[in-house]
This record gives sequence, structure tokens and C-alpha cells, in this order.
Amino acid sequence: MVEQNAALAARLSRRLKKRNWTISTAESCTGGLIASLLTDMSGASNWFNQGWIVYSNESKTQQLGVDESYFKEGNVGAVSHEVAIQLARGARYRSNSDVSIAITGIAGPKGSSENKEVGRVHVAIIARDYFLVRRMDFGENDRLDNKRSFAAFGLRLALEAMDNVDEKENIVDEKKINTGTKNKNIDISSLDSLSEEWEGKLSWQPNKKTVVQDISKIDLASLTDWDSNPNN
Repeated sequence: MVEQNAALAARLSRRLKKRNWTISTAESCTGGLIASLLTDMSGASNWFNQGWIVYSNESKTQQLGVDESYFKEGNVGAVSHEVAIQLARGARYRSNSDVSIAITGIAGPKGSSENKEVGRVHVAIIARDYFLVRRMDFGENDRLDNKRSFAAFGLRLALEAMDNVDEKENIVDEKKINTGTKNKNIDISSLDSLSEEWEGKLSWQPNKKTVVQDISKIDLASLTDWDSNPNN
């Protein structure tokens, strides 16, 4: 598993260097493992911008702007698509990176609930204006094994997202994005929390049935400060 993760990190670094893109990470359950794998490679400073370890709910809110209401009793909780996508969006814009990886899950041996067992993980990737969020259940393995499996899953999903951007060139918007607090709030009230996967554009136009159909009515353009110069 260790060698496999190193190989995945190397593949991702080559993809980033080929496009002259940068990446940032926001990790909860993996405790910085993805950032460590990426920065194990010489020259990582050319494409790795920043990493956050946001283990507590408070740090997720304070550092990356996750809506604190998600952590209240009866809401989706930290291990959810909703929190993963907000972590990815916060990391993407606060670091001004082209790509972000966010991960939240239950590595075990404790932390499970009636609806969320040990081994569950949610990973969100944002590549330019494209997003991909997926849930996976690895089962009740050893805590370290789960962390390594989560990291591998995150790296694979990042590679898949970059492939999808290549295949759907119209998804990538070359306008520069200014970082700022306006980018931290996301209206995802029309997304289906029970879906295994979300995919689309940051304008929230759906292109998979796993995203509820009325999401096309949501427009987050007002939450993003685009450079007014169209030539940039």
C-alpha cells in the first residue's frame, strides 16, 4: 500500500507539472498523509501550494469556512459530501490553487454511528471550475490501513477529476479567481445528500444523474469575484 500510494502521488505530480497547475489539500481523517505523500517528491514546491489538517469541527469552520450548522445534532455531520466540498472549495480559493483535494471520514476504531460505519470516507476534488465528490466504504480495517486506503482513494479521485477536465475542456474557465471570504459560502440545499457521487461545475450545472435535477436552478456566480479583465 505504501508503494502504491507513492506511485499514485508521483502520477498526480506529473499531471500537475504537465499542465503547470498547483494543488492544495484539506485533510481531516488522514491527518496530512496526502500532503506528506505529495511533498515526499523533490521539487514539490513548484506545484504544491498549501495543506490544511482540519481535524476538529472548529478548525474546519475557522480555517476553511465550512458551515458550522453541518455539525449540529440532526444535520449531516463532518463525514459528508457537504463538508467535503466546502473543505475543497476553501482550500482551492484560499490557496489560489488550480486543484484541491479534501477528505473527511472515519478511520476507526471508534467514531462510527448508526448511519456511518468505520471505514467510510468522503473525498472532494475541485479542478479549476469542475468538482467531483465521492463516498467510499472500506470496512472496519486497522486504523492505519484505513488512512492509507483513504489517501489512495483521494489521489485516484484527483487523477480521475483531472482526466475529466481534459475530456470536457469547456468545464475549465481560464479566468483568474480572486481569493476572498465570499467564496466560502455555498448553497447546496438542492443536492441529494444520499448520492454516492456529485459531479459538475462550480456554477452547479449538473452533468450526472447522481446530482438532483433541479440543481441547475442554483447559480453561485455572485459568490465568486471574477477578474473584470477578460484578457487575463
